[in-house]
Amino acid sequence: MNINFNRNWDILIIGGASGSGKTNISLPLARYYGIDLVRVDDFQVLLKALTTHEILPDLHFEITHPNFRKYKANESLNLLINIGRSLIPGLAAVINDHIIENIPMILEGDFILPELMVSFDTPRIKSVFIHEPSKEQILQNFFAREGELQYNRAGGSYAYGNWLKESCCELGIPVVESRPWETLFDRVNSIIIS
Repeated sequence: MNINFNRNWDILIIGGASGSGKTNISLPLARYYGIDLVRVDDFQVLLKALTTHEILPDLHFEITHPNFRKYKANESLNLLINIGRSLIPGLAAVINDHIIENIPMILEGDFILPELMVSFDTPRIKSVFIHEPSKEQILQNFFAREGELQYNRAGGSYAYGNWLKESCCELGIPVVESRPWETLFDRVNSIIIS
């Protein structure tokens, strides 16, 4: 694939719930535009290694919420939102640094909240959220990726994805349905080049 240097943005932010297809679209877009793909998961891992649950309790949810794998959807939803909110200052700093240093990137992750996007008022940043409308499909996506059926996790991810979609709609942030998979790249690309 030839690199496309014709873009009107420097930072592309791709959010969505776990199992929605963000990574499957982020990597091809990064290759297509010849820019770095940065994963929010990496920041989460880094911060967990450098802090304690007293400092950032939501990031250390395995300690603060020992039964999280058994959570019902609404409990998982609140936990996921709280984790996202705890990451907003750090993610905003990373995004601003990339703008100041003029280093393009695609930032992708579960814990990107729509409220982060409204703190930026520059056409150099574009964002899109990927939404999977089927809890069963999320369950199957987890199974394909990790080899086990995770019903509670799929329920939480489904609830979180719907919350993200609703929040995006309220804030005017584009949301793209993940399926059909074969047209996802073109559908996302048409939004980010407009």
